[in-house]
Amino acid sequence: MTARIGLEDVRFHAPHGFFEEEHLMGNEFSIDVEVDAQVADAATEDDLGGTVNYATIYYLLQAEMKKPTQLLEALAYRMGSRILNQFDTVTAVRLKLRKLSPPLGGRVGAAYVEVSLGGPGGAPGLPGAGGQQTFEDPEEDFDDEDFGPGNFDLSGFNF
Repeated sequence: MTARIGLEDVRFHAPHGFFEEEHLMGNEFSIDVEVDAQVADAATEDDLGGTVNYATIYYLLQAEMKKPTQLLEALAYRMGSRILNQFDTVTAVRLKLRKLSPPLGGRVGAAYVEVSLGGPGGAPGLPGAGGQQTFEDPEEDFDDEDFGPGNFDLSGFNF
């Protein structure tokens, strides 16, 4: 039996962001996380040891939030990967990380990143993705010449 277990709107104040001021002052963050897990033993035996303890998920999130990071993508991936690797019964993790009121010079409720690891829809080629996958197209063979510096039209960019 599979169950979806999650936490919504977990709040932290932490020093994440691209700008030095964000590392000094910190930002407010909100996290939604859900995991798919095999819980048959927990359901039939009423045993916490057979399921995913969401208190443990909270502590894993808290630990990762203490490590200053520039990009939300890196932080969200680290959190999802840590949860996926912590529990043997977890088959997939979905996580939405929001930076509340990001410093953009205007009123913005949140900037966010969502990641999926493991299971269907998991990120290919990343740990927890359910096996190694590649982005190679077996039907086409590209030569290095196809990707030389002279083969791209850069006229639409202002350098």
